[in-house]
Parts: sequence; C-alpha cells; structure tokens
Amino acid sequence: MFLLLPVKINFQNIFILNNMSNLTVKRNEVFFLRNEIIKKYASLLGYVDSEFEKGLTGTIGIYEKIADVICDYIDDEKNLTRYAAFIQESALKIQLQKIIQAKEEDRKRYLRDLKGYVSANVVRKLIFYGPNEDNQTFKEKFITACYFYLHQDRHLFLKNNISSVNDGTIPPQKAEYPAGGATLPVFDLEPKFSLTILNDTNEVDPAKKILEFKGPMNALNRANLDPDNLTITSKVQAEINYANGEWFLKNKSQLGTTFILVDKPMKISRGDIIVLGNKRFLFDEPGT
Repeated sequence: MFLLLPVKINFQNIFILNNMSNLTVKRNEVFFLRNEIIKKYASLLGYVDSEFEKGLTGTIGIYEKIADVICDYIDDEKNLTRYAAFIQESALKIQLQKIIQAKEEDRKRYLRDLKGYVSANVVRKLIFYGPNEDNQTFKEKFITACYFYLHQDRHLFLKNNISSVNDGTIPPQKAEYPAGGATLPVFDLEPKFSLTILNDTNEVDPAKKILEFKGPMNALNRANLDPDNLTITSKVQAEINYANGEWFLKNKSQLGTTFILVDKPMKISRGDIIVLGNKRFLFDEPGT
C-alpha cells in the first residue's frame, strides 16, 4: 500500500507539448488498433466481431456509438490509474503518474482533453478507411486514447514491430525470404488460445465445438462462450489477455463469478476469495 501525494505541476505545458504533434501510423498498427477496437466493442454488445465487421459501412452513426464507448471508458479515473500502472517505463507513464498524483480537477481536465481527440469522424477514418491505405496520420492524443481504451502499451507494440524512435512511426519491414521459397508472413503471428467446454464430470463435451481466440486482448461473455448458458453474463464475464509472453485471466463479472479450478499448488495472498462448495471465503493475513 502506498500513498499518492498531490504535487504541483504545470499542466499547461503538458497540454501544449502533446496537442500539436501528429503521428503517421503504418498499416500494421492501423490493423492492430482497428481490429482490437472492433473486437472489444463487439464483445461489449455481445456480437461476434467478424460478423460485426462485415456489416460496417461509411455511415457515421455506428462510429458515433464507438466513439462514445471509448470516451466513457477514458472518463473513468480508475481506468487511468490501471493504465498508468500497466504500461512500461516511458515518457507517457511518467506524465500519467504525475497527473494521477495531481488535484482531481487537473485529472479531469486531462481526461477531457484526451477525449476531445476522439470523434466519430476520426474513428471512422481508422476503422472504415484504414485498411485501404498504407498509412494514416492522426493526432498523437487520439492514438494515446485508442491504446488507453484497449489497455495496450504502444511502447511495446512499437518495440515488437521495429519502431522508429525519431518519428514514432513503424517503417516497412525489409523483405527477407527464407530458403526454399517459403512465404514470409507480413505480420508477426497473433497470440492465440482455445477453450474446450467440459461437461459436469469434467470430460470434453462432444456436442460443443472447441472455441478459438486470437489477439492479445479477449473479452469473454455468453455470446462467444456458450450462447444458451444463462449463468454466463451477456456483458463481459472475464478477459484473457496476453502480455510479455504470458496469458492473464481477469475477472470482469459484477458478481465476481469467474474462477480457476485449483488442480496444483497456487499462490494466494491477502484479499483473495476462495470458493469452497457453495461458500466464498476471504483470505487474510492478520498482522500484515
């Protein structure tokens, strides 16, 4: 537990520093952002993201709704704290830490400023027109807002995709062809995992297909797990996310009903909830 103390900082300088910069975003980053935004938005509404994407047109209405959802997420100060703790050490992380430690009105002002760069038109530019161009130019704060909404670290994305330090863009990769004439993938392989539905005796249910998921962030709900199962929420039950070569399960259920079956020694700590039978027990460590 640590205490964050208010510090006096010049927010005017911070805003001027960030407001005027543009970023030329290459195709692979455009695809990453648009696909993850589509996936997260579709999951929120209980849609299959591939089917949702097929129905997209240039009509502004749907992009207004997506922009509203992004802005609602950004408006929550708890999400700002989570994001600042999540990203690696960088200039953005230092800036966000200072903002979190500042007065409430200054935090709100920063979030309002960030939301100001998210509009239906700019979201449509990324999602609808993005696949048709080799690169696009956006205000830096819009790109920051996208990564914030997706809970992803742009610093890591650029690092893993041969980033350029000078202009923040991703240069085209040099074509190298492996021996034997095999085709070299355009992008790195996406992380993926599968879920197999079991019956009441913990055996594979032959009537259910294996569920395949890909990408670094996956929201799970009734629609993409088991459409007829009313014990799974239609909103977001849980998230399985990929970071630094590992998968992480996050409970998103309002009732806290996402669990892992304990079949091996598992580390627990103060505040963990253990379900034994039909009762929930809070684990504590007196004196700590």
